Amino acid sequence: MSVEEQYRSVAGIAVFRNPLTEKPENGDDTNVHSITRKPAEKVYLLVKKPRNEHAWQFPQGGLKKKSNETVPQGALRELHEECGSDLKVELIDNDTFCTYQYAFPPEFIKTKSRKKPYLGAKVQFVRSEWKSGQCQPDRKEIIDFAWLSKKEIESYTSKEYYEGIRLIFEK
Repeated sequence: MSVEEQYRSVAGIAVFRNPLTEKPENGDDTNVHSITRKPAEKVYLLVKKPRNEHAWQFPQGGLKKKSNETVPQGALRELHEECGSDLKVELIDNDTFCTYQYAFPPEFIKTKSRKKPYLGAKVQFVRSEWKSGQCQPDRKEIIDFAWLSKKEIESYTSKEYYEGIRLIFEK
């Protein structure tokens, strides 16, 4: 098994809302759940996993290899599963925009019984633009969410994760 095969293929989706053309009537910049917060800035959807470390990230999940799922298909499926069907987006990318690869902690590898013991994950991201609706976390895989500016994301995520996804903010 090559090193490449030892990393689980994961699809991630960066959902953003462009700056608003009209200032909302009841704008509250402190409510991170509000899609209308920071109307003059681009904001991104981050979700929180039920764990202490590396909890905040873009929606993501494993690709279904048996059905030959593409990265955009997997990313949209994961978004729907984790954030509900109310959230409507338009894909910007037809293929992977950027990749973030990381190793699993040894204790995580020991506790997972899989046919293939992966060393880590290779997350392939696509970008999408928010069109309507709101994130409705499933409360199992995702326990919270936030619409955050680029600067805020840096304080919510680990340094390694932010470095891995920073390309998303450059276009």
